[in-house]
Amino acid sequence: MNILIIDDQTLLRTGMRLFLETVSAEYQLFEAPDLKTARAILKENNNIKVVITEVKIEGLVSPEIIKLLKSVKPGISILFYSGMSERIFALPALRAGAEGFVMKRAKPEELAKAIAMLGAGGKYMSVELQASLIMMIDTDHQKDGLESLERLSHRERAIMTHVVQGKTTKEIAFMFNLKCNTVSTYKKRIYKKMNVTDTFELAQKAVSY
Repeated sequence: MNILIIDDQTLLRTGMRLFLETVSAEYQLFEAPDLKTARAILKENNNIKVVITEVKIEGLVSPEIIKLLKSVKPGISILFYSGMSERIFALPALRAGAEGFVMKRAKPEELAKAIAMLGAGGKYMSVELQASLIMMIDTDHQKDGLESLERLSHRERAIMTHVVQGKTTKEIAFMFNLKCNTVSTYKKRIYKKMNVTDTFELAQKAVSY
């Protein structure tokens, strides 16, 4: 099976490649530091079956990444391998057309399992995420939380992740190449949509997902 790894950090790509080489000698691995290179590789290699990528690249988030990659090869299976919150980003990514989502803190065998499932034409969602979704369905409180989350735009979800991690407005503005007052406006929208009044309440609600 042919696999494309996209990550702007050389060490992470190398680590991923070395790990996958131990999983199966039949994997043929390709690497790309950015989306432009990734698209070029996909055009040149029609037999690539799985793409492994972060949930945020070059300021773009999962739905935009999916659109760019699948515009080159519609049948490609995309696995997001991310350090960003699974509870916040996995479901929107899967709904946007991704085939799987694995946290970077997951055990290596979970990553190997996800790749195998995607390679066989399936989809992958962690046991923890499945359990979380069941809880959302089973309780009114969780339903409210899910509905609040669904009201957020993809950019608002990305910014919310950094807000609950304690990053300052200035830090977030630098990360997203935005003005500080623009980030402040985003934060106000997020608080309103999530029905909270401050960062502490936002963090508590995000954790409950």
